[in-house]
Amino acid sequence: MHVPFLSIVIPVYNAEHTISRAIKSITSQEFDNLEIIIVNDGSTDQSFQICKKLSLNNQIIRLFHRENAGVSTARNYGIEQARGKYITFLDADDYYSENFFKIITSEIEENTQLLLYGYNIVRNGVPMVSRLPLKENVQFSNKYEFRETAVTLISNEMINAPWNKIYLTSYIKNNQFEFPTDIDIGEDLSFNLLVIKGVKFVKVCNQTLVNYTVKKGEGLVSRFRPNRLEIRISLLDQIKGTLDCWNILSENQSMLDRLMIRDYMASFIDLYKKTCKFSNKEKLNFIKNVLIREDIKLKKCSTPDLSTYILKVILRTKNSVIILFFAKLLSLKRGFR
Repeated sequence: MHVPFLSIVIPVYNAEHTISRAIKSITSQEFDNLEIIIVNDGSTDQSFQICKKLSLNNQIIRLFHRENAGVSTARNYGIEQARGKYITFLDADDYYSENFFKIITSEIEENTQLLLYGYNIVRNGVPMVSRLPLKENVQFSNKYEFRETAVTLISNEMINAPWNKIYLTSYIKNNQFEFPTDIDIGEDLSFNLLVIKGVKFVKVCNQTLVNYTVKKGEGLVSRFRPNRLEIRISLLDQIKGTLDCWNILSENQSMLDRLMIRDYMASFIDLYKKTCKFSNKEKLNFIKNVLIREDIKLKKCSTPDLSTYILKVILRTKNSVIILFFAKLLSLKRGFR
């Protein structure tokens, strides 16, 4: 049986307006040594019909229909079905740059286990920001060389997403790496922390190869999660476990402190999402209850940058009214994750 060079897994849920663009960003390029695994996650719009029509005219498209179970389950199913030597993931509302395949095929070498690259943030069809992993292309030939750079990639959050990476399929399958299905935020980061923990052969390509689309106001209309902070702290614990395993935990405490402080504030900013139905009194009580919890108590910690220092000062007032006021201001910018 022919082994494609690359499997591209696309989970689809109610993406009738964007899925064609995602698929055509692949099929329009002069590269056919691949398979496109589309996992329809119980869409209730015309997504499945659109994908089916496109698959009829293209043998590289493999279309699967599943009951709605979430993006992690869909991606895990895609991993099971993947036949390619390498595997990557693309969201149904994102799309590749025109030179995607030309660049990745020149970057990937025989022993590459992980390729990481940059992306463009696109709003209303207009590229707004380009995010690059590092300042230059880098190649690592053993796990110890990579780990110092991995800390930078965790800190700048380039490690989080699965759609700016290409993975050696056998490395994923042999280690039985899966996206966690019991959380619906941070599942990408959790998966990638598993991947990088023991990875040896890594390449970082300092070019933007995928377009990540963000709708105006997306952060405000997304679902409010009262347990967001607990999930984020669990992810921080996973990061700590990884750094501890690498014996570099103590020297990276300031990075962990920065992430913790911002996660605290982000959970309060979420109180101004449209899906949060809390009254003002309930919002104040929510903040108060977080601040008094011993298991997630804000400790004295170093602050590596000015913005984190300001957030720390706000939080250490322990004044729910002040914190809620600044959360409202910050919600207007959504300058955090």
